[in-house]
Amino acid sequence: MKRVLPASWTEAGGRGRVGGVALTEIAARFGTPLIVVDESHLEDRLARFRAAFGVDAGLTYAGKAFLCGALVRLLAREGWLVDVVSGGELELVRRAGFPMRDVILHGNAKSAAELKRAIEYGVGRIVIDHPDEVDDLRKAATVAGSDHRPDLLLRLNADLTPETHEKVRTVGPGTHFGMAPPVAASVARRIAGAGEWRLVGAHIHAGSQIRDPALFSRIAEEAVGFVAPLRLCFPETVDLDLGGGLAAPYRAGEDVPTLREYAKALEVGLRRSDAEARLGSYRLIVEPGRSVIANAGLTLYTIHARKRLDGAAEALAVDGGLSDNPRPSLYGASYEVLNASRPRGEAGRTFRVVGRHCESGDVIAPAAMLPGDSAVGDVLAIPGTGAYVFAMSSRYNGVGRPAVVFVRDGVARKVVRRETDDDLLACDLALGGPEPARGARPEPVSAAATRPSRAR
Repeated sequence: MKRVLPASWTEAGGRGRVGGVALTEIAARFGTPLIVVDESHLEDRLARFRAAFGVDAGLTYAGKAFLCGALVRLLAREGWLVDVVSGGELELVRRAGFPMRDVILHGNAKSAAELKRAIEYGVGRIVIDHPDEVDDLRKAATVAGSDHRPDLLLRLNADLTPETHEKVRTVGPGTHFGMAPPVAASVARRIAGAGEWRLVGAHIHAGSQIRDPALFSRIAEEAVGFVAPLRLCFPETVDLDLGGGLAAPYRAGEDVPTLREYAKALEVGLRRSDAEARLGSYRLIVEPGRSVIANAGLTLYTIHARKRLDGAAEALAVDGGLSDNPRPSLYGASYEVLNASRPRGEAGRTFRVVGRHCESGDVIAPAAMLPGDSAVGDVLAIPGTGAYVFAMSSRYNGVGRPAVVFVRDGVARKVVRRETDDDLLACDLALGGPEPARGARPEPVSAAATRPSRAR
């Protein structure tokens, strides 16, 4: 269980605390549902990645896992890069004051407006996902009227089969990300021949929740094997962006590779493919997201009903669920559940923990062992929800997105407020919602605490 929980987790009288603050106290102050992030855990995780990969690696946080302004500023202070996959994510990191040259723009269906904005903002790198995107980018640059030209990488759909859920697999037959190596090679020659853009490297991201270190070795080999015959298309130092995908533990006893095993596996692949001799100077980039923040976070819910089902089973219905965490419904994600209001170790029984939404699939945990006297008003804690929870939340059933709180050293601070009914209705023009001025974009907030990263 220890690997699943935030690093600062302690128990007093059997009741959980994070960052020195009781979870029940946090819930009482900020309400539920609530996402709680252990800030010291997060900082330690960033530092451990740096220790595993060294100062020269391009450590790039995968923003799709979870983004907010407070996290973006922490990443800047720690010298990380950030990858984004939409105009909205790009706008968030810009307004947080993040250095635009340290941003990598991904996406398999980037719009003309997103490409134009990336050029106007001075984004450092753009990952080309399909052959036509080179022309799309050229047109966007013309419309932007800017001399800035982001560096380009090519995304490869490598012939690999990760042993992970099919819905989070992003390479191999049937997937829609990147280009087959022969197609990408043709695009590389076209970019290099035109001379308008600088092609700096190749990118492979195989998917999420990868537990086999050998697959990371193969990813490295595939990247080197693609770049080596095309070496003259790239600058003196070529980027090998090997994506992310390192698994995070969600259940007690779940085995996942350590950071050092992950780094070692990539090193083995680079050495086995003779990268240094074949490529000369190269720079390793990795893009972890889930493995950075998943276990730094947990979600707090309040029990609103205890209900007997068919037979001996009982359900505990909470005040959130599908709208704040669709992962159990989407691909059967499984979580531990703790009752933060009652001491662990009391006589337990199995409960079905369900959400509040109008879907039979809104089940947070089908069989959670909890104190037998769990009751309405108790606070339940679901660890491992730092990644792909808030980021995937919705407004289903008119339920606003939850607040996010960072905790450390006995202090809990709200970094994202809870959505209100006014937020939910703000875009409904029939109800008086304003039509925004076309093209209006507020200036970024100054972030004096950030510093330029080691990226370029």
